[in-house]
Amino acid sequence: MPRPAGLPSVGEMETLESSRTVQPAETGSGWWHAETRRSALRATLVAIAGAVLIGGLTSFAQQYLPPWVNSLSNSVGGWTMFSFLIVWLGRARPLLAAALGVVVFQLLVESYSAVSEWRGFDDGDPFTSIWTVVGLAAGPLLGAAAGLVRYAPPVWRALAVTPLSAVLLGEGIWALNTIADTTSPVYWSLQIVLSVVFLLAAIGQSRLAPRAISLVLCVWLLGTLAYVAVCVFVLN
Repeated sequence: MPRPAGLPSVGEMETLESSRTVQPAETGSGWWHAETRRSALRATLVAIAGAVLIGGLTSFAQQYLPPWVNSLSNSVGGWTMFSFLIVWLGRARPLLAAALGVVVFQLLVESYSAVSEWRGFDDGDPFTSIWTVVGLAAGPLLGAAAGLVRYAPPVWRALAVTPLSAVLLGEGIWALNTIADTTSPVYWSLQIVLSVVFLLAAIGQSRLAPRAISLVLCVWLLGTLAYVAVCVFVLN
């Protein structure tokens, strides 16, 4: 039977089909470091502006936030969450994000200190608080994790949320059992809820297989136990 004019033959259809290519979301090995000048500048400006703004506002937050969330301005979970989110908003890739994690954490601390000094409260010399040391240690991990959440393969995207979620859960558990009589338990409970929400959002977005989900949950819980151990045996 002759084919209608204008329709391709079976051989032509196979040729057309084989010529189609599907481009993955990220190609090559440069997903973790390949920045343009524009993207690097944008990420850096977001990091600096966001950290200076949030750090400065935190000084006021200690005085004016409602009692049930007042602990936000003086909690490890709060500073960790702000550092992670500021780097994430800048859309830096993991290599640059790791460096910006340090920058953000230090600027959060020093902006808070500068505004507190301006308001008449003595907060010590610059870069001398324990938070400076914490920022140098935790900043690269938080920054890189924020970059991995945007650009890494699915399993790594979910794993990248576990440091943030572990700190939120660990501090929430520790605080409810240690300082709930002097601070509002509402905030610490909210940290625990946010820990679960962030992790479930990452797992859902990554569409992981059951085995990968088990891995992510195990890393999250181990990180939580490690953080609680630090609080109990080191900070106390």
